[in-house]
Amino acid sequence: MKKTLSLLLVLLMVAVLLPATAELEPGKYPLTEKFGEIELNFLVTDHPAIVDWETNEFVKWIEETTNVDLKFETVPLEGRAEKLSLVLASGTYPDVFMSVGMSSAMISKFGVQEQLFMPLNDLIDKYAPNTLKVFEQYPGSKGLLTQLDGNIYSLPSVNECYHCTVANKFFMNMDWLKAVGMEKPTTLDELYDVLVAFRDKDPNGNGQADEIPLTGAYLDGWNTRTERFIMNAFTYYNVDLTQTNTTSMEAFGLYLEDGKIVTPFEKPEFKEGLKYMRKLVDEKLYYVGSFSQNLNQLTQLAESGVLGATSAGYILFANLGGPVYRQYDYVLPVKGPNGYQNVVSFPHDSVATTGYVLSADCKNPEAAVMVGDLLLSYDASIRGYYGVKGLDWDDADEGALGINGLPALYKTMVPWQEVEPQNQHVVQQTISMRDSTFRLGETSPADVDLWSSEGLETYLYKASAEYKPFARDEKVIPPIKFTEEENDELAVLRVELANAIKEGVIGFMTGARDVDADYDAFLAELEGKGLPRLIELHQTQYDAQYAAK
Repeated sequence: MKKTLSLLLVLLMVAVLLPATAELEPGKYPLTEKFGEIELNFLVTDHPAIVDWETNEFVKWIEETTNVDLKFETVPLEGRAEKLSLVLASGTYPDVFMSVGMSSAMISKFGVQEQLFMPLNDLIDKYAPNTLKVFEQYPGSKGLLTQLDGNIYSLPSVNECYHCTVANKFFMNMDWLKAVGMEKPTTLDELYDVLVAFRDKDPNGNGQADEIPLTGAYLDGWNTRTERFIMNAFTYYNVDLTQTNTTSMEAFGLYLEDGKIVTPFEKPEFKEGLKYMRKLVDEKLYYVGSFSQNLNQLTQLAESGVLGATSAGYILFANLGGPVYRQYDYVLPVKGPNGYQNVVSFPHDSVATTGYVLSADCKNPEAAVMVGDLLLSYDASIRGYYGVKGLDWDDADEGALGINGLPALYKTMVPWQEVEPQNQHVVQQTISMRDSTFRLGETSPADVDLWSSEGLETYLYKASAEYKPFARDEKVIPPIKFTEEENDELAVLRVELANAIKEGVIGFMTGARDVDADYDAFLAELEGKGLPRLIELHQTQYDAQYAAK
């Protein structure tokens, strides 16, 4: 799709800074006139819900809009980190790495140290007005993208997911609650009484003692580690016990307290929380199999009618809109023995910083940056996420209101999904500008069924608005960048330390370890595996990057 355009580069500024619902016309993005005929090679994710990148309707729209021929190589979604590492080690690179699971450590190594990625600072200033708008709208985003050498190696991607900022929600079976004649619990004691009633009073009415009052999933699942809900009634607790998480700060329970990076492990309240979890497990109120089950197994429990309560980012453990799904509703954080309430929050996740990286060998970097910047426009963002206008989505009807109660921007015509193969959009495997105006601008009828697929975003918005007051965002550490040497040292520390934390914490909850007899040995183990050094590395770079600002 290569046409010759007689347009000036200045039209770029007009094209990408149109009002939110204005559309880009085919061929009106002046790349070819400026740079000649262009082909760009992308490395992207082979997502099972994308039939074919080359023939995808969104990709075809990008090509028609820019007159650039896009070619694709893919890495599989499962195991893409390993595949990406192989590509990076090969020395043969695409023009653009787009949404392939690039990490900050990879950018530090291959960009800052080995200079195999291209610095984008000057290119952004000249050719990326939408990126500059992101910097203006999110004042700290330029700093997040800027590496320790002062260079930027990726364009940003914005997903200002309101409900994701308090994604560790708690859901309970309302039919069961009604069957046992109780209300939503507001304290830990009330929660205990509800769980006992779920265990003993046959709330599913089948005459069998098959109820599982409370469970979770620790092998996978979005925010399905239910002990967080319990532990946050005792103290601030952001520990992520997901079996595969050995790198994030949550894997080590790191958080801020008066500017100092700390962990909860030495707090008396943490030990009390572990004892309480042990009590729930011993009394068969918390399913001990939670620690070794995945989301599919959790879903099977829910759909078979034996699940009382669990945690998740939404009611993802039941078939969306189905009869079991409709039995569940959220429960707000409960007060603990000392009146403490908290919900884990994620205030720094709106701007991603590794989704669009150019190799140093890219022959058309100006064009590559302009294509990437186009992806941050409203028109590209909505097409990349929803698909074809008039088929998958359309402009909002006059007078329609969005999820946030303001005039709506668009309406969806097909429920969004990322499971079944389709070729209309690219299932979030691209950078985009989905800020709160975009996400909450979806039409939400006043009478929308909150437990339907159409009402999901509205339901989550309402739930999150009630969760927000319980969040302690000031305790969440913002993203920290490290030197290659520091990353190498952290790579050695992290795996063994993360596994020791998981084994210890889960062991105390299940009874494999005893809090009274074995806790000092657990703390000594963490010290011996380098927890103080890990904290020191994070504190040093946190002070350098944030403390003085």
